[in-house]
Amino acid sequence: MDAPSEMVAIAHPFGTIEVAREALMTFPAGGPFGFESTTSFALLPAARQGLWWFMSPTDPPTTFVLADPFVSFPEYELDLGDLEKMQLQVEKPEDVLALVMLTIPEGGTSVTANLRAPIVFNLTKRLAAQIVSRDESHGLAVPVNLAAYPINEHGVQMT
Repeated sequence: MDAPSEMVAIAHPFGTIEVAREALMTFPAGGPFGFESTTSFALLPAARQGLWWFMSPTDPPTTFVLADPFVSFPEYELDLGDLEKMQLQVEKPEDVLALVMLTIPEGGTSVTANLRAPIVFNLTKRLAAQIVSRDESHGLAVPVNLAAYPINEHGVQMT
């Protein structure tokens, strides 16, 4: 019989959220650009498939919305170099997940994705790194249609 997962409480403006410790991802070389000192985040599925909440358990909490780039951009490609693979301790390609940060501005203007600097995860080792793509055609603020991401009834909703 498996032991119950240890839970971690994350205080958020929408209330306290308890997540399994296994949901925490660690940035061994420093957190996302602009948040380098924040090296631990919970990766939680959102209320739409392919969208994720990325929340730090630190005070004050930091939250990002991440998206599977292949839903909106099926032609998107990411080539990890040897250094990135070593940093993330990649042993098998199926352990890797690449997600892009979304910018969701107030006031109803369009949602954009940063395709140039995705966050890449080793799901098995629970490691993360923000990688700058060598492909200069990847934009920093590419419009995204959130309707392309189907409803996920089991995802975490924040209201």
